Amino acid sequence: MQRNNRSAVTFISATSTFVKTGMIALFASLMLASCAKVDTIAPAATTTEEHSSAREDASLLNSDSFDNTKLANFWHKELWTPTAGVLSTEQQRVGSKSMRFSWKPAQYDGTNTTLHSELASQSLINGETERWYGYSTYLPSASMANDTEPVIISQWHGVPNDGVSHTVPPMAITLEAANKLTLVYRASSNPIVKVMQHPTSQKIIDLGTASYDKWVDYVVHVKWDATGKTGVLQVWQDGVLKVNEQNISIGYPELQQPYWKVGLYAWTGKSTHSERVAFCDEVRIGGATANYDSVKPGRGNNSARIQAN
Repeated sequence: MQRNNRSAVTFISATSTFVKTGMIALFASLMLASCAKVDTIAPAATTTEEHSSAREDASLLNSDSFDNTKLANFWHKELWTPTAGVLSTEQQRVGSKSMRFSWKPAQYDGTNTTLHSELASQSLINGETERWYGYSTYLPSASMANDTEPVIISQWHGVPNDGVSHTVPPMAITLEAANKLTLVYRASSNPIVKVMQHPTSQKIIDLGTASYDKWVDYVVHVKWDATGKTGVLQVWQDGVLKVNEQNISIGYPELQQPYWKVGLYAWTGKSTHSERVAFCDEVRIGGATANYDSVKPGRGNNSARIQAN
């Protein structure tokens, strides 16, 4: 299968209402984060599953507890410095290690590539529309709190059709200034045919004040539907349902639906801190037949552990 190039670009505004095409001011920051050159490669979709020796649910497609000596092979790395992403014993949700992400303003050289310290999961196979994601994040206050610049800690990025350019990711979770967490989701009723084409709608949801120096568990259930009004978005945070959007338009009219990325995307190229650090653990990705219990983090048996190849 031919891989598509991509550039991960986004912005977050301080509104919780839908924003329609034509409001140029709200999209001005998009262009600050974009670049003409495409910097990254979209992970190829595959029917190969990653199997855990203790895989507890056949609906799981991929999992990684980061306890092996290397990453599970479904990940695509967007790690551009030796410290951008490493397996670490510094923090762990379950088991002995987690994934440590680092981004430093000093690494930014003006290209979109150097704004990222992320891992990307596989893109969905053509025709698939639904996924369940479970993972845990740990944000150290010493390197993440009270920053004046936003940073994306989780995003779902589109896969442009062949010969078509990128636009902003259809969904992202961002740590904003003043320690606020927000989630944005977007849709387009029009085909994406030009660089940085504006979505036709977006909604921004307040997820509350960020928690530091502790593990926070996430479960995300999304069914992509760009124009049919049958989309679904549910987000649990530490077992509490924070987002429950039903019968919505979400995503873009593309052959492949978005893939998930986790880590740090410092799209402004700036930070109050000399280094921003985040940890991730207990990753599980389920298909359309999965459910909350299939992917939820924090099991004591470390069943997210993947068999290293």
